[in-house]
Parts: sequence; C-alpha cells; structure tokens
Amino acid sequence: MDKLKTQLAPVLRNWFWIATSLVLLGSFVMWWLASGRLVSEYESASGKIKTNASSITNVSSKLAEHPNPKTHDQMNKLIEGRIQAVIDAWQDVYQRQQEILVWPVDDLTEELVREFRDLRPIELTVDFPTPPEKEADTAITNRYRNYIGKVLPGIAEIAKTKWTADFERAGGGMMGGMGDYGGEMDMSAMMGGMMGPGGMMPRDDGPLVNWDTGSQEALMADLFPWRPGIPKTLDVLYSQENLWVLRQLMQIIANVNGDASQRFQAKIHAINRISMGSSVSATAGKISKPTSELSGYGGEMGGYEGMDGGGYEGDMSSSTGDDGSGMYGTGLAIDPGDNRYVDIDGKPLTASQLRAALSSNSPADAFMAVAKRIPVMMSLKMDQRAVPDLLAMCGSARLMVEVKQVRVLPAGTSTSAGMGGGYGGGMMDDSGGEGGGYGSDMMDDGSGMGGMGMPAVPTGPVVEFPMDLDVEVYGIIYIYNPPLKDKLGLEEVDKDTVVAGTSMLDGSKVDEPVSTEPEALPPPVPVAPVPVDVVPPADGL
Repeated sequence: MDKLKTQLAPVLRNWFWIATSLVLLGSFVMWWLASGRLVSEYESASGKIKTNASSITNVSSKLAEHPNPKTHDQMNKLIEGRIQAVIDAWQDVYQRQQEILVWPVDDLTEELVREFRDLRPIELTVDFPTPPEKEADTAITNRYRNYIGKVLPGIAEIAKTKWTADFERAGGGMMGGMGDYGGEMDMSAMMGGMMGPGGMMPRDDGPLVNWDTGSQEALMADLFPWRPGIPKTLDVLYSQENLWVLRQLMQIIANVNGDASQRFQAKIHAINRISMGSSVSATAGKISKPTSELSGYGGEMGGYEGMDGGGYEGDMSSSTGDDGSGMYGTGLAIDPGDNRYVDIDGKPLTASQLRAALSSNSPADAFMAVAKRIPVMMSLKMDQRAVPDLLAMCGSARLMVEVKQVRVLPAGTSTSAGMGGGYGGGMMDDSGGEGGGYGSDMMDDGSGMGGMGMPAVPTGPVVEFPMDLDVEVYGIIYIYNPPLKDKLGLEEVDKDTVVAGTSMLDGSKVDEPVSTEPEALPPPVPVAPVPVDVVPPADGL
C-alpha cells in the first residue's frame, strides 16, 4: 500500500492539470462527433430543398395560371360579394335620403316639383353655363323664390327660434346689431339674474333660442347669393339643397333642447352663426408653427379671414351682381357650385372638378361619385355640460353630420359671435371669463353685507346662464348620389392605383405632394349679359 501511495504521489500533486487535459480532450471529441453529424444533416436537407424548388419551378413554368381553378372561382365569388355589399350599403343610404330630400309638393306646385325633382346629381344633369333652352321658365323660378321667403320662418321654428330677417332685403348680411329684438334684449339682460329659474316669477321673454337678425341676414347671403334677382335652374337646385341642410341643423338644435319650454330649461340658448359650403372656414382653430414674431396668444390661431368667416380664397358666396344674375359687373358668369363641396381631405372643389369626377370611372374619383360633401359650421351659445349631447345628436341625425372639429370658447369670444349673434355675447371681466355676479371690487365683511353695513348690491351685469360657452362645431354632411357600380372604377384598379393616399396593392400609405398654395378657381365663363327684371312676389304664389 505504501508503495502504491508513493507511485501515485506525482499524480495526486498534478491532479488538476491532468483533469483539465482530460476535459479538453473529451470536449474536442464530442464536438468533432456532433459537428460531423450536423454537417451531414444540413447537406441532406439542403439537397431536398433544392430538389423540391427545382420541381416547383418546372411546374410553374408550364402553367399560365394557378394550378387550382377552384381557388380563382372562390376568390372571385368573395370579391363579388364584397362589391355587392358596398353597392347595397350605398343603395340603402341613398334610399333613406330620398325620404328626407323631398320637394314639398304641398307648398310648391306639381309643375315646379316635376321641373326640378329628378335633376340629381345636379352637376351631371345641369350644365354650366346652362343653355337658355334648358333654363327653367322664369315664372316657375320666381314662384320658388317666393316660397323661400315664406318657408324660412317655419324652418327656424323647428329650433323654437324666431326668423326676423327680411328675405326681400338684399345685402345687409354684415350688419350686426340687435335685429328686431333690441329693446327686449337689453331688458332681458338687465333682468336676467332677478327673474331666472330661482326668481320670483317664471320667464317667458321671447323665443327659446335667440337668433340675431344680422346673423340670419349673413346666412341668407351665404345660402341664396342670387338675391334680389330671380334664381336660375342651378340656383334653385342648390338653394333647395341648402334648405334641406338648414332644416336638419335646426332639428339637431331642437333635439338637444328636447322638451324645454322655458329658456332656463334649454341647453342651447342662442345661435351665433350657421354657415355651409364655401363660407365655412378651413383654418379655424389651426395653430401655426411658432415664429419669432408671435401674435395673439402664442401663435396665429387661424380663425376666420374676415367678418364673414370665409376661409377660402375668392369666396363666391357674395360675388353676384346687383341684379342677382350670378355675374360679375363685367358680364362673367359664376358657377354656383364652386367651392361648395370638399374632397376627403377637406379641400374645396371647383364645380368643374366635381363634374369631371362624376363623369369619370376612375377609382381615384370614386369617393366623389359616391357622395358630395358639404362642410357646415354651427356656432352656438350653450350650456357647456351639454356639448356631448350636441355631438351625439349630430351623429344620429337623419342627415348625419360627421363632426371634424369642435371649439369651446368663452362666451362672447367666438369669432362667429362677432356678427352680433345671440342676445349679446356676454361681457368679459378682467379674468377673461364672462362677466357677471357681484363686482370684485365690493367690500364684504363675510356677513353678506357690503361696506358701511349696507346689503351687497351687484355692480356688474348679472349673467343669465353662467355655464354658457360659445361652441363651434365643424362637420361634413354627405349628399349621396344614385348608386352606380361602374362609378367605382373597379376594372381599372391595379397595383399602381392609389386612392386617398392608400396603395391598392398592399394598403400602405403613399406620400402625396402637398401644395401650400390654395387651388385657384377656373376663370369665370364669359357670357352675354341678359337683363333680368326683378319680378315682385305675386299674391297667392
């Protein structure tokens, strides 16, 4: 045993190095065996893949189409089903609008309704300039003119407001003022806090919703720019479309107020302004990039370009001649459809662009072939807590308003309210809010008594509705065209087709060049000026 220990002594002294060598040797042997096996499996699998790929290439080169015709048949059925679903949805919304966009036979003659009822879409059925032989008879269009003056008070009554503007009065749309309620309004504002819902007697001092005469005159200049003359065929068609939209906006206001019969029960108390078409500003609420020369509250806020709120170059809403003939003073005709509608990006369209798109079968123009988009704006003085109700009513209206922007501003500060809308816009105190309540400079000892032990008395105007703010809603109303499958341009869709910035190949977004300059209107069409005599309203029409 001692001899064995003596022989193993060197091993015991160098056991670490011996063990390390054995581990390295074993690891090398295992790596060698494993790598050899992996190389063999890799070469075998690679050979099989190459063989299969070669077989697929040989087969595909011999077939012009997919080897399974059932795949094509089923895919075509799916595509046809999707197309039919789109057409059915288009037909459904179009048919529902036919129940809303109705010419009032009871208020108009059957002859007049028959003359205009089937002229849809307007841009495809009536040319501009309209040939004299295709213009409606002056007696018919004059009868429609008289109808508008009679129907506006009834449309205003839907929202429980009162129409006070004179339809026969041309111009004057920029005049603010108190309208026909000047004296009543001043008294209402003066007595607001003492005779409110917590006062000594119920209030019944006018319409549920106030609407200033100046604002109504601005709206008429916007919707009926052909006044004071007699409308032409295109003027009648666009004017009726305006009445349909206006009626829907009044219904939205009525739905928000619900069953309210007194002003203190209402949520919307005043209409500052209503606009549609070319007069709707495209820049309201837009914040520009900061510059070294900041203006206002830290930057240019866009807002309205002028008192009338027109945000587009060359507002066409007030460019008619004094004779209402739709011409400049030089005898150049103005297309009433210019800048009336917008594209899917909210950019105004000229009437010539719209006519070309409606006549086209290109997929890039399909969105205009399906529906025309009318921009609308409502500036209202209302209880700020009811803003969600207003937006909900816009979305659930029969002529749905697709809300694009909402601005909530201190009462009386809306740029639209600068028209004199509402019964006064409220007075601003030093803090920037609407003035009212008790003056801040009063001395109060905490007992509700003013200085010298006298009861505290208000020194400023009392706010009738302290929760009111100016709310501006900008949106789009869709007027659907008759459904036609060919107008979708399905046969022309290919891998290079781009619709609304989206590639039809893979659905990816495609950057389109952005123009910083507003699109110029086409030059007015020169026509021979035709003298138009203003026919006075006939009795019984």
